[in-house]
Amino acid sequence: MNSDKFAKIADSLRQYRRAELLDFEKEVGANPIEALYVDPLPSNAILKTILLNNTTFIIGRKGTGKSTIFAKAQSEIRKSTDAISIYVDVKSLHELLKTSDVPVKALGDAEISDLVYRAHFLRKSFLGSIIADLIKELKASYEKSSVFDRWLGQKRQYKDVVETLERLAAEVTSTKLSQEEIPILRTISTKTKEATKNTQSLKNTGKGEVKVGEKTEAKGVLGSELFDESVSDNETYAEYADAVLRSFPFQEIVNQIREFLFEAQLGRLFVFFDDFSELSWVDQKLFVDVILSPLNNASNETVKLKVAGYPGRIYYGKIDPGKIDTVGLDFYQLYKAQDIQTSEASAINYLERLLTTRFEKFQENIAHYFDTSLPLTEYFRLLFEVTLNVPRLIGYVFHHCYLDKVAKGQQITAAAIKLAAQKYYETVVAKYFDRMHRFAMEPFEQKLDRHNQHQLIKFLVAAAKRIKREIATGSVGGKYFEGLSNPPVSHFAVSPSLESLLSSLELNFLVTKYHEMRDKSGKDVSIFAFFYGLCEAERLSWGYPRGRRDDRSYFVQRCFDYNVEIQQFLAKSKTIRCGTCGACYGMEKKESIEFYKWRCAECQDGVCTVVSLGDDFRAEVESLSKKTALPVVELEILEALNEESTPMRAGEIAALVDATPQLVGHRTSKLQEMGLVKKTPSGGTVKNSITEKAKQRYFGANSSSADADEFES
Repeated sequence: MNSDKFAKIADSLRQYRRAELLDFEKEVGANPIEALYVDPLPSNAILKTILLNNTTFIIGRKGTGKSTIFAKAQSEIRKSTDAISIYVDVKSLHELLKTSDVPVKALGDAEISDLVYRAHFLRKSFLGSIIADLIKELKASYEKSSVFDRWLGQKRQYKDVVETLERLAAEVTSTKLSQEEIPILRTISTKTKEATKNTQSLKNTGKGEVKVGEKTEAKGVLGSELFDESVSDNETYAEYADAVLRSFPFQEIVNQIREFLFEAQLGRLFVFFDDFSELSWVDQKLFVDVILSPLNNASNETVKLKVAGYPGRIYYGKIDPGKIDTVGLDFYQLYKAQDIQTSEASAINYLERLLTTRFEKFQENIAHYFDTSLPLTEYFRLLFEVTLNVPRLIGYVFHHCYLDKVAKGQQITAAAIKLAAQKYYETVVAKYFDRMHRFAMEPFEQKLDRHNQHQLIKFLVAAAKRIKREIATGSVGGKYFEGLSNPPVSHFAVSPSLESLLSSLELNFLVTKYHEMRDKSGKDVSIFAFFYGLCEAERLSWGYPRGRRDDRSYFVQRCFDYNVEIQQFLAKSKTIRCGTCGACYGMEKKESIEFYKWRCAECQDGVCTVVSLGDDFRAEVESLSKKTALPVVELEILEALNEESTPMRAGEIAALVDATPQLVGHRTSKLQEMGLVKKTPSGGTVKNSITEKAKQRYFGANSSSADADEFES
């Protein structure tokens, strides 16, 4: 065993960044992506689909390999003489433009508020920066290619075409306000003023409060939130998007790109857009309507779009989903089959190919790292169950196995893998809810969505524990569960109509769709599974009894039908409350209370109303100190530094937090000014480390209850 190489293997799997794994050139050769790439399907079926001359949306949760596939596809395109490719990191461009030092001048139009103008300016700057980056990357990619001399004898010289494109890039990034935009911005300003008045009214009546911090970034969050609300109706949004689109010389840009390709004797331009699902809904819609749709629909088949996004968070706009390719990377979509066993076998085959190749390229034998008390095939199955084939999760499990076993010269056991999954859940997933709730600078709706996720997963876990007790006492299941000392309760069935309610939990890996089948009544149901690490933490057995004659029907036993449980949870999201004494009544009593004119049965004096539990949560959020709030990316940087416990370069941090080194460098400089990060010169570079102040404030044992003001000194 070589513990250093194992640590490298783990790191190569858990890296966020799409960069072609250049940190591992020493171990695997000059082109790591060529050496390490393993397609999720046999015969490189996913890669071949991405390389087809169609617009393609590749959909998968974080860490499922979208960026790796993009990197491999670009590597293949570079071998071609009639095509060229560029890569645009949508999320990082957006994050860079949200920084606090973006200069925004007042418009001077009394009918357009400063908050609306700022929100519009940032959005238009973002869209312009995408176009400018596209043009910059097109020029850089072509100049690196081996066909640069094709311009000899052409009608237009390379310099002329590039200068025209660069002029257009400068024009779109200037964010000048056009006459088409002013009327709709005035309309939006009127709506935001009305929303602000309503909020102020709530504050005056004691029902709510709005606190705007002095930081520009906090004001930007508020302005963006009000802006999004104001353009939420389809008519206003359509008018706004159309005005923004007409303010860009988009047709000229498309024409110049087409001419560039023609003069260069290139038939196709592949544009890879990564992480666009990280945008807010309005930003995502604008990105599609102002950039993707025109490129897709007006490029005369010369531009091929490849877009990576998250399941359930894809907006197509005017792009016809029926005329594009869609590739799903999550386990259920990739390996869907008639029966669970076939799906699992296909998934385990990929995991085995992935890991065997990875160890071989690092000149290691994977079998040497696992305890021989189990066959290696059983370890592959367990790793599949623990991670459901998400490469990044495999990397994190290996990282914990390295710390617990390999670094000590010990082989990995099944117990070590299960413990690694539990540690990842406890240190990353479970902490996520509390830390983001208290410290993330984001719109209230995002906090409320996360709060509801947290409440729902607790509700579902409680249901699983109850079912486990009922099976043990024989009150459910009858003879079906006889002989099972610790019956698995990790999977549950819901109606397909309720799947959307679990989408946020699935996006954060707390649950994962596992299979589709029919229940005992012949109705279609979707089978979901809890994250393995969660089950380990909650002492719930994962999976199903293998080898039983009727194991295929295990998941559709009536006790695992969670439709009623989810409906009960939804009912609890609202309650009837007396405004005088605070007494609460379930929604099932609404008709009787309504019959008595909403008079409270408890105090006889108060009047009852229907109250959303989100109202209570809003009050809780408003009570939190704004002094410690940070943008999400900065929290992630601190979390990476705290987790790794070692000084790191910006590029190393970027690989773990899904950002560019440029963005990390900017944010760590800001965090340094706040006393949360320390920068130290090291061998011609700068390394970042987390300070004790940051550890205590965001990760200390008292961080969940201590008042933030204690740490201001």
